[in-house]
Amino acid sequence: MNEFFAAAAADIERCRNHNTRSPWYTLAVIWHEVGLQAVLVYRFGRMLRSGQRNVGVWPLLPFGWLLYALAAVIMRRCYGIRLALSAEIGKGFWIVHFGGIEVVNCRIGQRCTVGQQTKVGRENDPDGPQIGDAVLIGVHAQIMGPARVGSSVTIAPGARVTLNVPENSLVVGDPARVVFRGYRNAAILPATPQQPRAA
Repeated sequence: MNEFFAAAAADIERCRNHNTRSPWYTLAVIWHEVGLQAVLVYRFGRMLRSGQRNVGVWPLLPFGWLLYALAAVIMRRCYGIRLALSAEIGKGFWIVHFGGIEVVNCRIGQRCTVGQQTKVGRENDPDGPQIGDAVLIGVHAQIMGPARVGSSVTIAPGARVTLNVPENSLVVGDPARVVFRGYRNAAILPATPQQPRAA
């Protein structure tokens, strides 16, 4: 339960204005940010799955799973976002725009960002990608197979990654190739509490 709230708080913090702490503003952010709604639904599902080990919460699980299933269907059918429970997604995950997003059978680190029409992992491939922290995945990008993507990598729009990528790299193309090493994506990632937005 504590893990759910910690992860959800980090996800919300990625979307909100750090200068305001109003709970009403936070609720407005949740209401307007469809990607954040999808991430919170995913977090709720993962919390239910971990709750199966706690006998005390078993009576609540059927209602919880029903609520989760309904919310997950809405996210998938109405907004085109599928965050499968087989994916392990770190805190501070941010979906820039909804539509055509599928994340399944993979591990994604903390403070990662994805754009619309991105695919990470495949349903029929249990040995999916392993992605480090602070990775920016551009629109229409794909990361497939057992690729290992290092931290602070920027994956350009439309890139298709199937091989390992070293940290602090910029990759482009289909198939993707490293075009710049030592590339720092901090300036283009959305602001975080530890990393204020540049003036």
